[in-house]
This record gives sequence, C-alpha cells and structure tokens, in this order.
Amino acid sequence: MGQTFVERKIARCFELLDRNSDGHLSRDDCAALARAAADASGFDSDSADARRVHDAYMRLWEVLLAPMDTDGDGRISRDEYVAAVTGLSDDPEGYADSLGVAVDAFVEAGDADRDGRLSQSEFLALYRATFPSLAQEEIVEAFRHLDRDGDGYISRQEFSDDIREYLLSDDVNAPGNWFLGRVDA
Repeated sequence: MGQTFVERKIARCFELLDRNSDGHLSRDDCAALARAAADASGFDSDSADARRVHDAYMRLWEVLLAPMDTDGDGRISRDEYVAAVTGLSDDPEGYADSLGVAVDAFVEAGDADRDGRLSQSEFLALYRATFPSLAQEEIVEAFRHLDRDGDGYISRQEFSDDIREYLLSDDVNAPGNWFLGRVDA
C-alpha cells in the first residue's frame, strides 16, 4: 500500500532532518542542525546567541524527537518518525506542546535580529544552511506561501500554522505544505 500525502510529507521532513543521511535521526543530527543554523544567522560559535540556538535544538531533541525512539537504541528510524508524527494528531494537547518546541527551535535559530519573527533574508539564510538540498528559488517561493499575511515576515503563529498544516493537512493546496519546499501531490 502506498503512502498517503501526509505520510510522504512527514517522510520528506525526516530525510531533510537526517543531517548525516545515515537513515536515523539522533542527537548529533540536532547538534549539526543547530550549528548550521547558528552559522547561517551569523552567530559566533561561542556566543550567547549560538548557545540559545543549540539549546533550542536540544529541547527539540529531548521533548519531541527522543520520545519517538520506541526501541531505545538512541536513534529514530524513518518508520519510528513517521509513526510518531502521524500519531501526534491523536493527542492534540501533546501535539501543541511538541509543535511549540519545533517552532521555537526554528525561530530561535533564524531570528538574527531578535525581533521574534523571520524576515525573508533570515528565512533564506536559515533554510539554505539547514536544508542545503533545497534550491534558493524554492526557498523564496516557500517564504511567499508561508508568510500568510504577506507582511514580509513569518511570525511564530504563522510558522506554527504552517508546520501544523505540513504535518497534518491532506489539503494539497494548503500554504503550510511549503514548510520544506515544493511538495508533489
């Protein structure tokens, strides 16, 4: 049986987060994502900003990702990830908490000017570093879709709505589907 549209989006998310492409997510993947994001925002590696980004990604690992490790091997397989993320919709309260951790990690990582939102240039820098397989044109197009009110910034609420749609919506036209670039229906 083929994967649903939502399962394909979730699997794509896994592939992009698997920084070393070893077929598993680990704490090391989160640390590598944090380093890339802090570098993209221009934060010196020993700065408070870089530590804040690192801490946000470690919270992402501890709160959201590590509990997905159902076999206790310290790594999350693609199957564990897809099953856990699709299961989040069954627990709306837990899902909201987990989603908040993910939103915080991305905004903390990309918000170079500390104004609580992502400008197009901040978004572009963050995504080019975090998801290097995405083309610049695709990231710019993604920003256009994810900036729901068209004000030139992605707020925490917009990012939260975008990630929620990406992970849960089977509407192929939902703006949140652009969270990780172009998705084929």
